[in-house]
Amino acid sequence: MTKKIFEWTKTQKIHLIGWSVFIFLEITLIGLAAGAFGKPLNYLLHYILNIILFYSNAHLVLKISFRTKQHAISRLIILMVLQIGCYILFRALLNYYLSDTTKSFNFPTIVEHYRSFFQSLWRGLFFIGLSCFYYLFIEYKSERTLREEAENAKYIKRLRIREMENELSIAQYDYLRAQINPHLLFNTLSFLYDSIRKYNEDAGQAVLNLADLMRFSLETRESNEELPRLDEEIKQIYNLIELNKIRKDKEQFIDVFIPKGAKQFRFIPLVIITLLENMLKHGNLSRQEHPGLLEIKLNHGEFSIHTRNLISTKIHSSGFNKGMENIEKRLGLAYGTKFSLSYGKRNEIYFDVNINLRLDIAE
Repeated sequence: MTKKIFEWTKTQKIHLIGWSVFIFLEITLIGLAAGAFGKPLNYLLHYILNIILFYSNAHLVLKISFRTKQHAISRLIILMVLQIGCYILFRALLNYYLSDTTKSFNFPTIVEHYRSFFQSLWRGLFFIGLSCFYYLFIEYKSERTLREEAENAKYIKRLRIREMENELSIAQYDYLRAQINPHLLFNTLSFLYDSIRKYNEDAGQAVLNLADLMRFSLETRESNEELPRLDEEIKQIYNLIELNKIRKDKEQFIDVFIPKGAKQFRFIPLVIITLLENMLKHGNLSRQEHPGLLEIKLNHGEFSIHTRNLISTKIHSSGFNKGMENIEKRLGLAYGTKFSLSYGKRNEIYFDVNINLRLDIAE
């Protein structure tokens, strides 16, 4: 409780100092001018009433009056009359109970004692006038704060626009630079192909397959409006298989089953190539009796990809989880909740991956 009082005193410090200075000066000057001072209780109760009038006028009467522009003046007049009437009444009651008179209190005597009546009226109008200036000050401060916040918001918006323009410029520069790099790469691979194939046809073919595969990876654009057809990626699947055979210098046994109807299906690129790359890297495809399997199906309302490979005894997980996480994120971004992805060991010797995609009728 003490902490709350301390915090309130700290926030209202200016008000407390202002009222203290005002009350001290008014009591002192009037007391010296009149040659006499009143009782402390009289001062306390009268100033409490004055302070209540001051804040109720600023935070209640004026706010209600100017809440809307329509009928604001008429509301102000009515509320001011009611407010000053209540103040005169409470001040008269206060004077009655603080006096030593034995007469009974009645309402007509408030007006009959015109000196006290006009004194209360003037006192009330005085504090209402001060309150109006206080109200104008807090309204000005409020409008200034809103204006500063609006200006800050505009400034922050301009900064963000400038940052976006800078980022766009950087992205455009990087894009132009990225266009140069693939051309340089493909020109170099073409030179290597022309140079190597004269001496080693298999090595030359490997360079050619690599160039074709990298061209597909770099130039294929992923867009929700126009995804590439599967037959574009299927060509690169066979390129990757042939490249791996040359690299390892041994036969790789893998069965690929892709129906003709699925080749025209549009699907996000590089998913199938990533799955095949994982099979070639982490699986054992050297045994003819246990070939790897890449199977794609397109049925009514569902598209599916299934891979299976014999688990290599020399398997290492480097890059595998990252590749699968990448596939899952890309599928999520492209298809939302319409896909499912599962992978894991089967019968302790095979590793399976299954991707199922629910299709809309329009697809």
